Amino acid sequence: MTGRPVVLLLGGSPSPRSHTAAAVGAAAGILAGLGAEPLVWDLAARPLPIVDVSCHGRPVAYADPLARRLSPTAARADALVLATPTYHGSFSGVLKNALDHLAGHELRGKPVGLLAHGEILTAVQVCDALRTVVRAMKGMAVPEQLVTVPGDFDRVGNGQRLLTAPPALDRLDALCRSLVTVTRQLATGEAIGIGTA
Repeated sequence: MTGRPVVLLLGGSPSPRSHTAAAVGAAAGILAGLGAEPLVWDLAARPLPIVDVSCHGRPVAYADPLARRLSPTAARADALVLATPTYHGSFSGVLKNALDHLAGHELRGKPVGLLAHGEILTAVQVCDALRTVVRAMKGMAVPEQLVTVPGDFDRVGNGQRLLTAPPALDRLDALCRSLVTVTRQLATGEAIGIGTA
């Protein structure tokens, strides 16, 4: 990493103007304020084709330009944020499909922040499930996470949502600060106080 840490934020909702997209937008703003370079990949706006196992580890083999671009974008990032709505007690299929497009090396040794939206207890379980996936891909989920509920958001123009609840914004700020701190510590070889989670 040279200069500003690059953070890829994968927004895992297939719906435009979703709660998840609003949380990702808020996270991108906080990360930029902390000196990071946020790269937002909204899977509603930039959908991926269903993963083709014959292309595993060879994204250039895809005909779809977005499918060719995701792996190198994730590989370039110094850290990631995975954000998802809660669907049937788990994370969304579009986020799972995006992760299946990656070979695994793209997350290796990188800090990952987790965001989930839905009912509070189920969304916490979704973050737990994503921690397992991050660990399988050799990433490091930071301890802080954000779980949001509908009451954490207000509607603004054109049906857009905005994360406004102070407790949720405080948790998101703590998550982003942890992500940037750990990313910088890893870049300098400084000892960090979290294990691979």
